[in-house]
Amino acid sequence: MAEWHGIYPILYAFWDETDRLDRAAMAAQVEHCIAAGAHGIAVLGLVTEVHKMDVNERLHLVEMVGELIDGRVPYAVTIGEPSLPGQISFARAAARAGADWVILQPPAIKGTGQDDLIRFFGGVADAVDIDVAVQNNPVNLDVSMSVQGLIELNRQHPNISILKGEGFSVDIAKVIEGSGGAFQVFGGHGGIEFPALLRSGGRGLIPAPDFLAAQVALYNNWKRGSIAEAEAIHRALLPAIVFMSRSVPGMLCYGKRLFARQLGIAEIHERGPALTPTPFGLSEMQRFADEIAAAVEAKSLVAE
Repeated sequence: MAEWHGIYPILYAFWDETDRLDRAAMAAQVEHCIAAGAHGIAVLGLVTEVHKMDVNERLHLVEMVGELIDGRVPYAVTIGEPSLPGQISFARAAARAGADWVILQPPAIKGTGQDDLIRFFGGVADAVDIDVAVQNNPVNLDVSMSVQGLIELNRQHPNISILKGEGFSVDIAKVIEGSGGAFQVFGGHGGIEFPALLRSGGRGLIPAPDFLAAQVALYNNWKRGSIAEAEAIHRALLPAIVFMSRSVPGMLCYGKRLFARQLGIAEIHERGPALTPTPFGLSEMQRFADEIAAAVEAKSLVAE
């Protein structure tokens, strides 16, 4: 098991005028993230609009991004196929495309018991040759694991030792402590509790790339012991994170447009259904971005 850490932006899906994935826009996104100091790159989360793709498109995106990264930073791929054979097959395909580790989502069958989830995740992990994480998101996913379930999962399958933990920070701290620090935990939800995660022993964050430079600066300052500076960046980020966390469609509507401006992409082609932005919503997102940039610059905090 390798040591994984840092900020892994999870890429947006950019579409062209024919409703296909736009390779040029995806390439611009990858280059921006690497230049901004991302410690790795992830794909196929909610902001990648995975719910709007079929399996062939998801595989195409994984292969495309693997080619674009070309081994320059670590690469993580989320897998949400609904069956055990499907997740195994997709994980192996991700590995062939250059993925360094995969993030397994639970099958979306409400009422699935903890023992069944342990068998499901363990079955995938036992069948693949790359590092394996699980995603535990009791807020946005229909199925999640308890603190004790996660600890037992690692006990039975020690090769599952990465967690994308998107629950309450207190529960995540219990998982880290209860597993004896076996889990390398990455936060989600835009980093709304990121300093708490770092204090509990967490390793990093998997956010949308909207405010990547600021979040890289936060992490780097924290790691070098500049805690007050890192906390100041977090306070500047919080209003934008809360705004973005209101809904996934809202995040895709406004966050993607804000990020597209950073990439120099003038026109967004949506794959419907999608929200239509309002002038007020766009102005709020730009205000957040300006305030965050000013807060970082005022303290001479740069992504190293």
